[in-house]
Amino acid sequence: MSDHDVDDIAFLTGSPNESGFMVNKRAMYEPGAVMVCSQKRACCVVTLGFIAIITIALIVAFTKPGCPEATYTGEPFPGQSNHPTVSPPSTPPTATNGEEFPWADVRLPFHVRPLHYDISLHPNLTTRHVQGEMTIKLTTIEETTAIIIHGHELNVSQYSLKNKYGKPIEIIKFLIYPRHQQLYLGLDEILRRGSNYTLKMSFETTLKEELDGFYLSSYINGDGEKRYIATTHFEPTSARSAFPCFDEPHLKAKFHLSIYRDSQHFTLFNMPQQTTVPVEGSDLFLDEFQESVEMSTYLVAFIVCDYDLVYNFTEHNVKVSVYAPPNMINQANYSLRIASHILDYYDKFFGVAYPLPKQDLIAIPDFGAGAMENWGLITYRETALMFDKNNTSSRSQQRVAVAIAHELAHQWFGNLVTMSWWSDLWLNEGFASFMENIGAAVAEPGWAMEEQFIVEKMHPALSLDALLASHPISTPVTDPAQIESIFDTISYKKGASIISMLESFIGRNMLQEGLRLYLDSHRYGNAATDDLWEALTTVTKKHGKELDIKGIMDTWTLQAGFPLISVSLQDGHVTASQARFLVCEENVTDPNEPLNTTLGYRWHVPLTYITSGNPHNQTMHWMNLTDVDFDVARDTKWIKVNVGQRGFYRVSYDMAGWEALNNVLQTNIDTLSPADRASLIDDVFTLVNPFCTTIQNWAGTVSATVALDLSLYLKKETKYIPWHTALGHLFKWVRLIFNYPAHTLMLDYIHTLVRPHYETIGWNDTGTHLERLLRSEVLWAAVQCGNSHAIQEAQQRFSSWRTNNDSIPPNLRSVVYSTGVRYGTEEDWRHCWQVYNSSSIPSEKGLMLKAMAQTRDPWLMQQYLEYTLDATKIRPQDVMTVLKQVSKNPGGRLSAWRMVRQHWSQISQLFGHGSFTMGAIIKAVTSPFTSSFDLGEVEAFFKDVDVGPGERALAQALETIRLHIQWHEHNLDSLTSWLHQHLSHSQTVKGSGDSA
Repeated sequence: MSDHDVDDIAFLTGSPNESGFMVNKRAMYEPGAVMVCSQKRACCVVTLGFIAIITIALIVAFTKPGCPEATYTGEPFPGQSNHPTVSPPSTPPTATNGEEFPWADVRLPFHVRPLHYDISLHPNLTTRHVQGEMTIKLTTIEETTAIIIHGHELNVSQYSLKNKYGKPIEIIKFLIYPRHQQLYLGLDEILRRGSNYTLKMSFETTLKEELDGFYLSSYINGDGEKRYIATTHFEPTSARSAFPCFDEPHLKAKFHLSIYRDSQHFTLFNMPQQTTVPVEGSDLFLDEFQESVEMSTYLVAFIVCDYDLVYNFTEHNVKVSVYAPPNMINQANYSLRIASHILDYYDKFFGVAYPLPKQDLIAIPDFGAGAMENWGLITYRETALMFDKNNTSSRSQQRVAVAIAHELAHQWFGNLVTMSWWSDLWLNEGFASFMENIGAAVAEPGWAMEEQFIVEKMHPALSLDALLASHPISTPVTDPAQIESIFDTISYKKGASIISMLESFIGRNMLQEGLRLYLDSHRYGNAATDDLWEALTTVTKKHGKELDIKGIMDTWTLQAGFPLISVSLQDGHVTASQARFLVCEENVTDPNEPLNTTLGYRWHVPLTYITSGNPHNQTMHWMNLTDVDFDVARDTKWIKVNVGQRGFYRVSYDMAGWEALNNVLQTNIDTLSPADRASLIDDVFTLVNPFCTTIQNWAGTVSATVALDLSLYLKKETKYIPWHTALGHLFKWVRLIFNYPAHTLMLDYIHTLVRPHYETIGWNDTGTHLERLLRSEVLWAAVQCGNSHAIQEAQQRFSSWRTNNDSIPPNLRSVVYSTGVRYGTEEDWRHCWQVYNSSSIPSEKGLMLKAMAQTRDPWLMQQYLEYTLDATKIRPQDVMTVLKQVSKNPGGRLSAWRMVRQHWSQISQLFGHGSFTMGAIIKAVTSPFTSSFDLGEVEAFFKDVDVGPGERALAQALETIRLHIQWHEHNLDSLTSWLHQHLSHSQTVKGSGDSA
């Protein structure tokens, strides 16, 4: 029997008995619990009991929740027991009719909760009008005379409420509060605790033009016709704009959908279709779907389209289907194959069978995110799902595999077990980001995905988390704008990184067993971070490991930042100290006063290391909120800390330590793994920044010369992971010194490192997956450094492609297209624009967007930027890509900034009311800025601009510009001097003045 068929269901915290009262059963039924008393004493006890009952009844009568005028008073919401709530506004909230809105908190009260939704929708894709009817079966947790529900930009025309016997309950007041996106229904009688009721609403809305809620998208078919589809994106708080609902993740319910459609369309929902019948007197059909399992509103999805599909079945008989426009369906087979494989693997890995009968994956032409994990109906950008082996690069293929592995992991982490509140978003995104590398490695074993983890997850997370404007992984959020702002590198990549670190000290098998216990204990429900730590602690204790998992991991989730471990080795004695690592500007407020953490910015650090005497076996010491010292062999020449960079921390050595490790790289490169080589590069280049552990003692821990000395070994490096890391840092320095003479010297130096590999690696698109990735980066680096042979080769291939339609190997296309546009004519740019508009290969369209940003023609650059304001030319989902790529072009960075500043309002409207995309745009167009003048412009512009969810991103952008200014002051002279000493005029390559 399903929940919505049960008359009375009381949802109480704890473990209620059958009567709904909390009792200690052990105390009731334990043998030996005997009480003997006299008659007189018994009379006294009974009398006192009656007095107590009357007193409690009076207290309850006057303090019970549910008064429609009551506002939230500070009791913790479910899932927020450890976080403070928001204070009520200083002025009473006002409804649209001018009345005071009786509920002041942005969170819904916990007086009622939904059990089942029955939704009927009729979207008209021509008029964009949507007519809907929604029936919610709900139960009362506490007595109340009001129901408060979410609704945003809905025209509610009718509403009614009935009790479990079908008797109407009069709704005497209906109020709308747009600021909190809430609807208030005041009742003329009290809803009884534990009883079920039925709320029915009729409403109208429109298919949006933004990329959230229920919105309209379109594609061009093979005949050149524009075809429309209607689709949804509800995470985190946009389900309320499609239908009235209790739009918070802990308020799970079952969903039943009926949807009207035209004959040329079909519809999709989280569950399989149950029936379809023609609607009498019209050309419409009514599709009805099976009832869903219990899930949160943000996971609901429905789509109206005319796509084609390919499908197969997993080992467990789950139907997996990939949907795409008819002219793209031949690019869906790769996704179908690996999705089926990964789904089977996750079934075994998690030990909990996938609970739905089908899993759909569908490409959406206009999609703000990369993908969305709607249960049973995952939506993707076309570039994240479509793959053509003859046209798609290895990098794009990897992106497809990773996106599929990520979203399928969410079917367990996020869907089956959902975070209780958005403060623990990382439980969804951190775990999916951790699992995506494991899932992709299962689908493609030769890709070294676990090795790539450090450059794809660890390094970006460390970079952002070193800013004062970072935030803890688990952080309090309340309103939609705050929630949007934490969909960032911290929740995704730092979350994944600390799980990887946890795995490194408890092992894959124990982690897997703990995850199984967590998922099994909370399936179809909600959980908080502590629930995960509890499951892992249970498992580690079972296996004889006395680890305080919560105590260890709280230091990584409840405070921002991470430690810098300073290491010295002398005569076999090692000392290691920890302090919070911050790259910070001068005259900043001391982040430690007052502390925003009770942990004092100290961590439980699993300190791993290898030494010259034992380079292939790691040892570990715990730094339990402390510094440590220990002994190694007296003749030890070097120590490398943080083996494989599995720990989420940076390491700094004294000068002798850096010199010894540099000597290892120069003399016997294979002594250290590619991951360890990449971690040394990442640490040393980052430590050149001004940094502080306390504001009173700040300076760069190493000079630029130390990093450059170490980088000399790259002439011998042949692996992708270290090169990817090094090129990222080296070209960042190129951009930082663009306006200085050292800019050309820096390019010349990079060329001395790249040139031998360029000559070896060649232009044949062959080799392993990692070799193909490396070739793409080395060729592009050679072009950026002005290598004449590379430029001529790319231009020749571009010309043959344009004039003779000669095919370019997929992994060479990016460098060929970009070089062809950079050194080409306006006609070359126009040809790329034509290909962008006509191609049905999503990855090809993406390459064109990036290539066209390489133009050196100011007029073309400005025209390209203006195209972002016209959705018929550049889709809103691609606006950020264009702005970011133009900003990377030295000739476009100021143009992109002026464009955003001039058209801020129009660009903001493209992405809806609560989009994190605006934050990404702010960071993209300001990241190249390096001067006080630039800083002043950015500060002045945003002083009076409401950036919504982009507030944290703006703070990070401003902090980054200040850091760039400080970097110049501390490193430019030493950098320039070093470059002069290591370069002669004979080594200077003509035409090396260009950079990206």
